[in-house]
Amino acid sequence: MKIENNRNLFFVLAGLISSGANLYDHNDRDISTLANKIIEDNISDEIKGWFARARTGQVEVNPYWPRGSALATACFFIGNGNFDIDAFFSFLENAAFSDPIGIEDFYIWISNLPKMLLCMDALPAIQSSWDEYCRIVNARAPKWTCMMDEAINAAQAFYGENLPEISFAPNLFAFYSADFVRVEDRIITIAAEPVIETMLHETLHTDVAAYRDKILAFSEKYGLMGFADRDKMIKFGYMKDDSASSITHVIEECFVRAVAVVLAGKSDERLRFHAEFGCDSVPFIVSYFMSIRPTVFKFGLFIDAVLENMCKQRR
Repeated sequence: MKIENNRNLFFVLAGLISSGANLYDHNDRDISTLANKIIEDNISDEIKGWFARARTGQVEVNPYWPRGSALATACFFIGNGNFDIDAFFSFLENAAFSDPIGIEDFYIWISNLPKMLLCMDALPAIQSSWDEYCRIVNARAPKWTCMMDEAINAAQAFYGENLPEISFAPNLFAFYSADFVRVEDRIITIAAEPVIETMLHETLHTDVAAYRDKILAFSEKYGLMGFADRDKMIKFGYMKDDSASSITHVIEECFVRAVAVVLAGKSDERLRFHAEFGCDSVPFIVSYFMSIRPTVFKFGLFIDAVLENMCKQRR
């Protein structure tokens, strides 16, 4: 596992900061100082205006969801100024991305990302900000390396020889959020720190999504059932509406959270946290995981068992 300090990602984060994003940890002195420097840099209104369109305002706890996350993942599909937008949109489709403003508007907007990155790169003050960001990352890397080793060891029992290539990309300006991107056979977690449960959570998304057809069939027949609290899921942006596709997204999230807790060896306190967050079924899913002990090879049987027994529990 390696740390990927992506320069394009830093430009995106700096652009969001300049346009008003303030989701970073304000108690982190290094990052707060750097954020203030970026705000004071001479960034044009054109650049600020473009990045401001990432703010959809659809989710109270994160006004930049989901476009802020999409911007972060898009950075890993850009190399030498070329944007593999087809591969990017293929990833978004597999991740069940939905833009609240409209996919056409999103496509037109995101297509200009390479241009905006070039504009950011041309700013006189941006190099010193990037250098400072690299200094902060390098200072924290030894701690992160130990955390990443823990995540790999925890994942090994589940994946065995099929363990994917896992990387960590620091996003020090979004303290409470985490994203993932899959580029070919690599799964990259984008977060403030490579916390073991977070790393496992983001890695597992692809595995759960492989059984989306099963979960969608369940959603179409039974709806949300007892998987999660509808109002909380809408509040936190996991459900857009009551459609089967939105419900499927929520159920996938419950599976990912439950399995990540088990593999990370976390306590009952984490189960209660997820349940209080709105993913009511996490303890229920964990109980089945503990009894079946599936590896990635028997994951589909585990998902079938949970879906079937959720119906029995709710009758």
